[in-house]
Amino acid sequence: MFQRSLPYLAGLLACGLFLALGLIFLPYPGAQYDETLFVMSIHSPQYVEYAMKFGAVKVPIMLMTYIGSLKAAIYAPILYFFGAGNATLRIPVLLMGGASVFLLYLILKRLSGWKTAFLLALLLATDALFLLTDVFDWGPVALQHILFTGAVYCFVRFSTDQRRRWLFIGSLCAGLALWDKALFIWLLGGFSVALLAVFPRQLLALAKNRRHLAAVVLGFVLGAAPFLYYNKIHKLRTITANTEMDEQHPLDKLVMLDRTLDGSGLMGYIVREDPEGAVLNLKSWEKIPLFLNGKLGNPRNSLQHILLVLALFIAPVLCWSGPNRKAALLFVLGGLFTYILMLLTKSAGGSAHHTVLLWPIPQILAGLMVGEIYRRWPRRGFRIASAIVLLCVVSNLTVLNTYLAHFIACGPTVIWSDAIRPLVAEIGSRPGKLFFGTDWGITQQVEFYGNGKIGFHRTSDAIVIGLPEPLNVQHLEGYMADPSTVFVTHTEGHEAFVGVRKKLLDFAAERGYRDELYKVISDRHGVPIFEIHEFRK
Repeated sequence: MFQRSLPYLAGLLACGLFLALGLIFLPYPGAQYDETLFVMSIHSPQYVEYAMKFGAVKVPIMLMTYIGSLKAAIYAPILYFFGAGNATLRIPVLLMGGASVFLLYLILKRLSGWKTAFLLALLLATDALFLLTDVFDWGPVALQHILFTGAVYCFVRFSTDQRRRWLFIGSLCAGLALWDKALFIWLLGGFSVALLAVFPRQLLALAKNRRHLAAVVLGFVLGAAPFLYYNKIHKLRTITANTEMDEQHPLDKLVMLDRTLDGSGLMGYIVREDPEGAVLNLKSWEKIPLFLNGKLGNPRNSLQHILLVLALFIAPVLCWSGPNRKAALLFVLGGLFTYILMLLTKSAGGSAHHTVLLWPIPQILAGLMVGEIYRRWPRRGFRIASAIVLLCVVSNLTVLNTYLAHFIACGPTVIWSDAIRPLVAEIGSRPGKLFFGTDWGITQQVEFYGNGKIGFHRTSDAIVIGLPEPLNVQHLEGYMADPSTVFVTHTEGHEAFVGVRKKLLDFAAERGYRDELYKVISDRHGVPIFEIHEFRK
């Protein structure tokens, strides 16, 4: 009994490690724009890109031209029953990330054996960029990871037992992923070309089998139906509004891929590099990661990037005469074609939350490489390979400790500021007031933490930035004349758009308004982050 359950317990152990690490990080930063983007579909569906009418009810379908409302559909009951907070925001996506780790384990268990699968599941569970982007759903990426990994698992299952249900579920996952975020077209296109190159006969046989083909088409169309319907009635707006060749230099994107592989890609973006104030209310246990980080020398780069890059070149060569030759070729070509599409896409593919969409392709390739080593050299060779993977796991953990130490000692950056919750509490304590978010990265978070109960001027963060456009001037003058409006800015030096605070104050002064600074909101480190202004004549 124990022997039969041991392989699954190993996978659950890796999944549990991911969940435990995620829970440690969960409370530190405030919500960021990307992870709260979905709330507009719940609280203000009239403002989404497209909603379908069912009687008097509007059902959001597309939040933006390339982002669907799948996440909103998942979160609507969660927020209704449990309210809005860091736990309700992050535990669901943390569980999705844990499921992705377990699915990777199941994929590699079938391809390379449970021992190899366990090692690579540990590597993914401790990957700094994978863990942090999933826990804080920056991108957002959590649904993309679980749906892509789920699709891969289903197709691997079909390759071994030929049951149509796996074709249907895998295609359904792919369709849902496309609806969730149109950037899934990168993976869909990349792996479609790779499948044609590696499995042409199998694809032809599948196409000739009407039941198999029907399972694929039906699953995909059901999953992507909202996305497909939106683009049908809006003449392919997702493509026409977002598809252009990129002018960003490919080397810049390659640098970000390297930073994603080594785990350093979020340093200075999600956490401050240096402290701006002393941490308040330091907990006893928080001294441990600070101590370890000092002793370890503040490591920022994991050794795993060497392993993962080597696997890209070694896996297909090593597996050439083994049972996983075609699998290795599929994932190498699929990953390569996907990344080429990233390189060619304008204003995308050059950020960590884009490159991490390739995960867990590098880990699968590393698993195929280690699995082949185990097949050929089951003793000494596998022991050396296992030791190298475990060394990379430890290296991952040291990088994660660096992030944790920075969260504690330096705090999150402005767009992830933990001062957002005290700001919401302050605004919420003033009923009858309408909130005007002057800068980017304020309004969406207030709507989330306020659970849709705080009134605000929508698109206010674009009005001051767009001055002196006549329409923006007209709107801003109207809001200033309304005594119920309170204006929130970032403090000087902490703005997302530099100079927007001064623009607002100058605009008010030119029209004879007196600035009454109502309150300054600071973060856990005592750093002033937000200002609440009222303007009176």
